[in-house]
Amino acid sequence: MVFRKIGAGVVQYVNEGRGYGEMRIQERGREILRRCYEQQFLLMDHVERFFFASVAAQNARLRIKQMEQAGLLKMIVPKKIGERKIVRLTRAGVAIAKQFHPFEIPQARRIDFDTFDHDAIVTSVALRLQELWDGVWVPERALKMEDYAQVPDGVFVFDSGNKVAIEVENSLKGRTRFLTILDRWRHVPLRLILYVTTDPRIHKSLKEYIANGPGGVPFGLVEWSGLRDGKPTAWCPKGELDIFKRRSF
Repeated sequence: MVFRKIGAGVVQYVNEGRGYGEMRIQERGREILRRCYEQQFLLMDHVERFFFASVAAQNARLRIKQMEQAGLLKMIVPKKIGERKIVRLTRAGVAIAKQFHPFEIPQARRIDFDTFDHDAIVTSVALRLQELWDGVWVPERALKMEDYAQVPDGVFVFDSGNKVAIEVENSLKGRTRFLTILDRWRHVPLRLILYVTTDPRIHKSLKEYIANGPGGVPFGLVEWSGLRDGKPTAWCPKGELDIFKRRSF
């Protein structure tokens, strides 16, 4: 495929033996590119759930196919993760996505399958919270360029200047190691550090760790199973936090 023109709003491309085509990138397409750029990949499950929730799944597949034909995306199905389909940016996709994104984010050449499940859940959590909150999501790769004593999976930044850090926990860390991590948060000025757990056993352990962690640090804890489809209260050492029914902080 050869590109004739790549712009923020339109892509013209040449298919060998087929002439050329043109694709105008609407808001939903821009958002898909942005999310692929900041999170390194999307699952088709993400695309269907968060970008095409109000229409049939075939509409999502058709749109991704069109973006593939335009040379912006590529679909891969690695054997390591079974039948799950992964959407990634091409070089042209990266070039366009950068125009829509406020942060320069390094792009990984390959997916790290050692952290794949964790990274996929982080994306799900970010997309879900974006449905609930008005803040701007800053992913981990952008945060690593800043001086954070503890780098979270991402941070929501609100117009007020308040920041809420997001940490996804899908494996249980040892008590000593986790308490050391909790102590580092004392040096990061945040409105809230929200831990999202993927298993009841992890949730129970983290609640005990946080309860015995450093005082005066604004920790919150919520289970992903409840947040995924609802607006539960989050637990904190001083009580319950009703934070998912408000748009801003």
